[in-house]
Amino acid sequence: MTFLEKGSKEKGLFSVIANIFVSFIGGGVLGLPYAFKEAGVIEGSVIMSVVGIISIYAMLLIIKCKYRLLEQRSQFVKAYKLKGATRAWSQSQSRLRKMAINAEDTENLLKYHAKPHSDEESDPITEKMQDLTYGDLGYFAMGWFGRLVVDIVLLVSQIGFCCAYLIFICENLSDNIKGLSMSSFQLEIRSAFRVGCLAILLFFLCPLAFVRHLNTLSISSFLAQCSSLLAFAVVFWFDFQHIHHVVIHPKKISLAGFPFFLAISIYCYEGAGMVLSLESSVIKEKRSRFSFVFISTMILVTFLYIAFGVCGYLSFGKATNPIITLNLPKGKSLDFAMIVKSFLCLSMFFTYPVMMFPASKLLENHLINEPEKYLWKGNILRMLLVLLTGLVVITIPDFANLMALIGATCCTLLAFILPGLFHFIIFKESTTLLLQVVDVTLILIGMIGAFIGTYDAVNRLSASNSLGSSHLLNITAHHVAHGAVPK
Repeated sequence: MTFLEKGSKEKGLFSVIANIFVSFIGGGVLGLPYAFKEAGVIEGSVIMSVVGIISIYAMLLIIKCKYRLLEQRSQFVKAYKLKGATRAWSQSQSRLRKMAINAEDTENLLKYHAKPHSDEESDPITEKMQDLTYGDLGYFAMGWFGRLVVDIVLLVSQIGFCCAYLIFICENLSDNIKGLSMSSFQLEIRSAFRVGCLAILLFFLCPLAFVRHLNTLSISSFLAQCSSLLAFAVVFWFDFQHIHHVVIHPKKISLAGFPFFLAISIYCYEGAGMVLSLESSVIKEKRSRFSFVFISTMILVTFLYIAFGVCGYLSFGKATNPIITLNLPKGKSLDFAMIVKSFLCLSMFFTYPVMMFPASKLLENHLINEPEKYLWKGNILRMLLVLLTGLVVITIPDFANLMALIGATCCTLLAFILPGLFHFIIFKESTTLLLQVVDVTLILIGMIGAFIGTYDAVNRLSASNSLGSSHLLNITAHHVAHGAVPK
């Protein structure tokens, strides 16, 4: 997923369709074949479709919340003009402050209405509200606590996405080297090589994290997205061609894989943090068509998710890896598989600072006074964030299970629970009982999904760590028995 900078230049619908594709066709797609292996073809397709429908509905709820707030503000401004500044201020001080984003905005609004203006002219705060963020919705719905919850969840999810990129790069780089000359290396040596790759990556990523404006990374980000989409298409084509050479009896339904697939699918669809930016990026004359374009594009994205996951699983069956690129055939020299993986690694590398950008900005705004003045403090904070992602990768080196954990926790909150809760609160005075029931149902689905998904992800992580330790002990025991302990 790609972070869209607030206040970006307005675009036409075609550009927005492209942005939706780029935002949702990300690294998580590469884990879908393994998820289908765990859940089965039929079960996975049904879950992916249902999660897609619910996620799209929830993201549209967020947009409805934005326009409900704009409608309330418009009504209030009209009343404000009719009653007069002094009377309205004395009678509606608390409401005015709630409808402004902060105290400074409230004072600006008062100064604005103290001067004569035409009825058609928008006040500055209403203009500012056209670019509402998810955190702003949290503030309007639940005050400072709502904004804090959104900011924390967005922060953790962005850091989690960056960790997933690092795992992907390290796994594919070590797999490339293994394909060339390290086929006889033991597990512990390959693990050490991954740690070395991680250290080198962190060294080069720290300077990129110091970038203050996304425009600086626009060219590299564009090239990364193009190479990523091209690599996805090539992997898809290879999977489709390879199906005819593999005879398997695919798993159709597996209840044991339900929690894992649910978490992975939520991870892939999580776009609640971007949907407001996507909608705001459309030129005003065409924003009324955004919902239709968004739904149509997401239906196509859902089809691609299912097709990519099913084809990948049918191509390799039980041998499907957590990262599908690890299934590509390895040669003895530079080959097709290595080129594809290299392109993807390059794409993930340049996407990392883009995904880290909102996390850095959030922390700087909360922890540093005047971050523009004290750049060195921000640089230290950004470097610590990069090092934190490296520590998480060392602790949780499993790509698929990390995706599931992020999907079950942060993404479930952002995609299901918070949209339902915010919509329930913001529309509580003007909605029907049926819609309130739908909001509560959405919240409950999110809570249940978060519980079973997190429980399953933690169990899988524990089992993975135990299996890795046992395998390492078996290797060491084998060498001891033959009088050659690996150093």
